[in-house]
Order: sequence, then structure tokens, then C-alpha cells
Amino acid sequence: MPGSFPSSSQNTVDDILSETELYCRQLLRQKRGFPLYNPKPRDGLPDAYRSMAIHIGDVGRVTSKGAFDFFFNIYLEADDPVHNNDVPEGFVPLPRYVDRDLERGDYEPGNCVLPPSIRRDGITNGFSCSGPNGAILALPHGSHWEKLDNVEHLRHYIVKHAENWYKYANVNRGRGLVNGSLYLITGWEKASNLSYGIASF
Repeated sequence: MPGSFPSSSQNTVDDILSETELYCRQLLRQKRGFPLYNPKPRDGLPDAYRSMAIHIGDVGRVTSKGAFDFFFNIYLEADDPVHNNDVPEGFVPLPRYVDRDLERGDYEPGNCVLPPSIRRDGITNGFSCSGPNGAILALPHGSHWEKLDNVEHLRHYIVKHAENWYKYANVNRGRGLVNGSLYLITGWEKASNLSYGIASF
């Protein structure tokens, strides 16, 4: 068919993906959240945000470089320093969730996030790959994670405000996002001591 994308094998598709896309594609299947290739807060964000990094309630997008582009947090007041006096029109924060709706946990030091194609040698601590592509997230000091279990109260809030959020992202912030490009953070995992190693190939 004229103009259609030619059929190709999975390997060919993987060959044309960027390093960031490969990393995400390989590790997303491990169900530990959206794997950010560049997890550090972006330069230029308010110090108040950079000090705490990604948090539950953050709204933003994932860039082509694998970083989270923070816009605002639905649980914080409009004049909170994190927002730097820049929120969507008509912004009204949502009352904060209660701690009993929050699930927390830790992964032990030495934990790794690996796709099925990667095997770890417990003796040499090396890795081997049985496929054409792979990705590794190594956590030498482990990690801590938090997840909001009660997300039902978010659904009505999102439906009510999503149009303003996209207007803010595209008009105020000039991001040119299409529907489905905004993310609302309902959980996170962070490397302990900010110590981690990543690879994609």
C-alpha cells in the first residue's frame, strides 16, 4: 500500500530506536514504573523542586532524552515555591492523599532491573545478553519506592482539569503535546544515595 510503513522484524525495529527508547522499551516490561534514562531533575527547575525531585502528584512529560519535564504538582498550592508562580489557569490543588493509601518498600543493595534477555553472573557480578538488545539498571545501594494505591479520587480531578493542563503545556509552555503525552505521577522508585548505573544496547 502506498505510504504504508514497510513490514520488518522486531530486530529491525529495535535497530532504529534511540538509546533512550531502547532502555525504556526493555525495562518497561519489568513493571517497576516508567524507566527514565535521565532521572535527575532537569536544569532550570526551581531549587525547591530539584531538592525533592519526582514526587507523587507531579504532572509533566517525558522528553526524547528520557528525562521528566516537570510542570506542576496537583497537591501543592499555586504559590508553592516548587511552582515558581507558574500553574495552569484556574488551578486548584487536590487535597493531599492520606498515608494509609500509600504503599512503601525497599529493594536491597545490589538489586538490578533486567529484561529477560539479560543474565547476571552472581560470582563475577557480570552480565551476559542472549538477544540483540538489552538494558540494565544497577542499584548498588538499593532503592526506595512509594506507590499511591487509592487513585480513584484522581480520575474525576483529571477529567475536570485535563483540558486546562494541555492548554497550559502547549500554550504557556510551548511543548506541542498530543493527547496521551502528559503524565501524572502516582508512584516512584529512587536509587538510594543517588547511586545507580544504566546501560542500553
